[in-house]
Amino acid sequence: MIPILARVRAKSLEEFGDLVRHSGEEYTHVLEGRIILHTEFYDPIVLEVGESVYIDSNMGHAYIAGEGCDEAVVLSVCSSAEETLVESLLNLHVDSNAKAATPQRSRRTSSR
Repeated sequence: MIPILARVRAKSLEEFGDLVRHSGEEYTHVLEGRIILHTEFYDPIVLEVGESVYIDSNMGHAYIAGEGCDEAVVLSVCSSAEETLVESLLNLHVDSNAKAATPQRSRRTSSR
């Protein structure tokens, strides 16, 4: 089981990018804010603080900040029999984080 504390900032599927897929299952609990969970097989659902969802992570999915919410904080716990789950998760999030962090790194580097 791999716990992930995440800040959800994407406001649309376009901003989020491709749906995420990885082996195993995923439990997500909203700690702050509001999220919309989009999946490839079901209608989107809105989750408020204190609500949670359990999904098959092989199904494409995306977490989007809900209406009126600039940022949400969620605790996701992923599990899988696959021994390389940690590496798979890191690679999924590194790609999107690298794109979002590139301008910030440039500003930090130039200000030193």
